[in-house]
Amino acid sequence: MTMLKNQIIAFILLFGFQFANAQDEVMNYKDLQKYLPSSLSGYEAGEPDGQTMTMQGMSFSSASIEFTNEDDFVRIALIDYVAAASMYQMATAMWGMGMSIEDDEMIAKAVKWEDNIVGWEEFRKIDKEATLALGIGDRFFMTVEANNQSGTDFVKSVAKKMDLNGLADK
Repeated sequence: MTMLKNQIIAFILLFGFQFANAQDEVMNYKDLQKYLPSSLSGYEAGEPDGQTMTMQGMSFSSASIEFTNEDDFVRIALIDYVAAASMYQMATAMWGMGMSIEDDEMIAKAVKWEDNIVGWEEFRKIDKEATLALGIGDRFFMTVEANNQSGTDFVKSVAKKMDLNGLADK
């Protein structure tokens, strides 16, 4: 979980100052954690993690949780980019173009989830790891990652159980 948090912070710090637009207030990480699932059938839940970071010109909030079952994991992360709209647009811009990629190592493609939710699904064939990344309501960014998978169906089913429309309406 710390590695994911560090990657998020590095991304924000690296690109944030160039694209910051702090007119709106981000959701506090404790409120964002309420949108994470508290349980996942067949897995043991870890403790939710999160933070809200504010600096001159921008702010963001993140929440995450990891579920484990022996050597298997499911990681879910949510980020509120409301105060950094340009960063959000940069992260999700290519998804609307219907791009897809397939080679010997992976299959990846843009997905249209609902009217205000778009994303990217990726299955890494060799590692058997699946990732679903969704842009929600032009504000939130979510990833669901799992190992020991045969495709992206499981990570999509995890996301479908979450109140993504509730987030999109914020």
